[in-house]
Amino acid sequence: MKLNQSFRLIVVFSLMALVMTGCRFTRGQGQAKPPSAETQPIVVEATSTSAVEALTFQTGRNDYVTRIDGDPREFILYVPARYDASQLTPLVFMFHGSNQSGNIMYENTRWKEKADDENILVVFPTAWKYPLIGEGGVHEKWNDVTLNMLVEPGTELKDDVNFVRVMLEQIKATFNVDEKRIFATGFSNGGSFVSTRLLFEMNDVFAAFAICGSGIKLGFDIEGVELPKGILKSLYTIIGNSDDKIGEGTGHAQPFPMKAEDIFNDELFGPMLVNTAGILSLDPTYDVQYHEPAYTIMTFNDSMADADNEYIFQMVNNMGHVYPSVDNNRHGLDAAPLFWDFFMRHPLK
Repeated sequence: MKLNQSFRLIVVFSLMALVMTGCRFTRGQGQAKPPSAETQPIVVEATSTSAVEALTFQTGRNDYVTRIDGDPREFILYVPARYDASQLTPLVFMFHGSNQSGNIMYENTRWKEKADDENILVVFPTAWKYPLIGEGGVHEKWNDVTLNMLVEPGTELKDDVNFVRVMLEQIKATFNVDEKRIFATGFSNGGSFVSTRLLFEMNDVFAAFAICGSGIKLGFDIEGVELPKGILKSLYTIIGNSDDKIGEGTGHAQPFPMKAEDIFNDELFGPMLVNTAGILSLDPTYDVQYHEPAYTIMTFNDSMADADNEYIFQMVNNMGHVYPSVDNNRHGLDAAPLFWDFFMRHPLK
């Protein structure tokens, strides 16, 4: 059974209203430690049109504030111990969820450990804060395709795609970046930003994408948003079948289905799978791998454009609204190495 358009929009708004209250980490992913005195941010003046100067950096953590058209935008850049300026180095952007920060992702997602293991540069940006309808105070949110429906009327939305472009130009001016291996990953609202902005608008720059606790919006008709077609990129999505944020926001009963045919025929996940496959020019047929009782993996890789891209959807049993990093899920799932292996299969063509 398919959702009608009005109910789809209600589901989207409900999900966004819920997620905007905050993406809470559990079991080892609680409050991140603040930056130490040794990592006070370096202020970098930049605009999308000015000449880009190299960043000052050290091995390990580097905190920056980039002023874009007068607005201070923050990001952390991790430089691995084995960085060698004579060698091309891959680059990963890690986008946090609602009411989080780059620092939380830095402390809790194990990407900095993966950076040292594989010699990767990793960026952890922080979103802008907005006043949201029905919510007190301000809230960190990435400007995905539905943010304009959530903010108080008259609120100016920041161009986060431009923010990404500026960061990228600063990093490329400083490091020997492998431009065939620039990747984006995100959690919750950050995952929505990755899948509805960067996938749509920067697919000429990013080689592949991977998200957790997100992707639902690609299954709905959103007013004023036309889903693109013919994006020959690869996307990996992980969702826990006990994700309370998605469950409460959509009214979908938990746990979510674990069998592939039930997931594909589900009124919430089915349209997401079909629409996402269509965006990537993939036929909506899939191969399935069962790793009982831990997770189910559905792979869409039958290209309608003679490409070698793929869409992987992984449903994890008994996992909540988290970016999996070993100790926050009972299966010890770790997204960073899983996504890294996926990224390595899909360099920029």
